[in-house]
Amino acid sequence: MLKCLIALTSLLAAAALAAPAWTWVDAQGRRHYSDRPVEGATQIELSESQTFSGSALRSASQPAADESGEAEAATAVTYSVVDIVSPTAQETLSNIGSVLGVSVATNPGLQSGHRIDVMLDGQRREIGARSLDFNVPEVFRGEHTLQVVIVNAAGDELKRSAPVTFFVRQTSVN
Repeated sequence: MLKCLIALTSLLAAAALAAPAWTWVDAQGRRHYSDRPVEGATQIELSESQTFSGSALRSASQPAADESGEAEAATAVTYSVVDIVSPTAQETLSNIGSVLGVSVATNPGLQSGHRIDVMLDGQRREIGARSLDFNVPEVFRGEHTLQVVIVNAAGDELKRSAPVTFFVRQTSVN
């Protein structure tokens, strides 16, 4: 019985790999792939499953020159506003436990493929935040200057906020 189950599973897996795939280009010039044919689609052969290394994934996130204008438009976005909402200028934060919560406002909103890094006390920190609310670790007691930097998928700086000076106060156990 077990041998039959193994053989059946192998046959189903082989059939799934040999299943036809279809591709077509829509009216907006975007290429689509499917396991079901549509009008105007052409059948393609999928010889083996694809695998990706970390470097392939990084380069795949960067648009090719001949892809649709959407990816190019995302990198061509001009941010008119990049402001630090929190912490505010001259704010004193108490007992944050070395983790600084940051809130940012942008116009337009943070675009797909863009991320936020920070400049803390003049030193670049690659935070890679994809949200307008994020944490910056290892911020200890004292006076600090913070800027946020919006970068694209290639790591190019798109816009930087004005600097904000704030203070961290930690209660001593002594």
